[in-house]
Amino acid sequence: MRRSTEKMVALLVLSLGGTGAACKRAETAIAAPVAAPTQPQLPMQPPAAPITWAANATSFRPQAGAMLTFQCPPNGAPGTVWGSDIYSDDSSICTAAAHSGRITRAAGGVVQIQIAPGQPSYPGTMRAGETTRHFGAFPGSFTIVGGPQPGLVAVPVPQLNGGGVNIGGVQIRIGGGDAGAPNPWSAKATSHRGNNGSSFTQECPPNGTLASVWGTDVYTDDSSICSAAVHVGQITLAQGGRVTVFVHPGQPSYAGSARSGVTSMSFASFPGSFAFTSSIAPTVRAPEGVEAITWAASATRFRTAGRARQEVWCPPGGRPGTVWGRGPFTDDSSICTAAVFAGRITFEEGGVVRLRPKPGRAHYEGDTRNGVTTRDYAVFPGSFDITR
Repeated sequence: MRRSTEKMVALLVLSLGGTGAACKRAETAIAAPVAAPTQPQLPMQPPAAPITWAANATSFRPQAGAMLTFQCPPNGAPGTVWGSDIYSDDSSICTAAAHSGRITRAAGGVVQIQIAPGQPSYPGTMRAGETTRHFGAFPGSFTIVGGPQPGLVAVPVPQLNGGGVNIGGVQIRIGGGDAGAPNPWSAKATSHRGNNGSSFTQECPPNGTLASVWGTDVYTDDSSICSAAVHVGQITLAQGGRVTVFVHPGQPSYAGSARSGVTSMSFASFPGSFAFTSSIAPTVRAPEGVEAITWAASATRFRTAGRARQEVWCPPGGRPGTVWGRGPFTDDSSICTAAVFAGRITFEEGGVVRLRPKPGRAHYEGDTRNGVTTRDYAVFPGSFDITR
């Protein structure tokens, strides 16, 4: 009777919603299990490699499609940028990111880029306080991942006189004119590429405006014909004149030089050339099995090569690039200029350079040697030494 009474009391407690262990057990028995919400797995973000505001993406050109993440320091000094949204890969990465509104010069920040193929043209625009330049065909590009910051408006930069812009009524010459610009001083030979051995004439009116030129005696076919004619001594800027242009094959390298008031630039391999003579001297080439680089090339791409020694060739007639340190050097320094600093080659003759990648250092101290002044820098994740 007692067991029956206890059973009835227990049932009564449960039916009235009683508390205590019995009630808790009942709630546990009838409660439906609730699955915890599944959180989406975010992709791991790659570490950001510190770079300077002078760093560009030319060394990553073979890695089309690759995404790379960099850290731009605060209080940056803006570099030169060509293009808008798609930038030539010799543009300043940090300045392109500022142009896209992803970072600012004052604060710096992390920027992610994607390596892209070369484009037939790069339009210049003004956006986020940065002005980029126009340029024609170029063999490598990059984009800022995520594109420009929403709400920012890109204002086209007027292109005048083969590379000039007019801002606030003031015309500024910036070089690299568009291929189809009406001014004859911006005319190029790219449309004649492949017609090797043929010739054509180009009229260069008086009082022209100089534009970009790559090479000496033999020029890349996207160089300004008239400016190259001044450089080689065929005409003058003031008087102009008619020149005969001969089409030649592309060359493995083009050496820059200063002549007749025109400073031409060095460049690596390019698919088309022109000259003002029907025959050209044999091209100085890199030794068999040695990679030819430009004087702007850095060693960042060798960062993953461990301590394996690398061998490259710097063409003659080089122009100095920026170098940080006095050995080891930051791996975004100009390899060729570092080799001049180390006494291995000269700007005039170029030559083979051997280098060995090394880990980053906490400090790089600048110095002056062999006509080259290098800069101080703080911690940087990769370095290299010039070896024998």
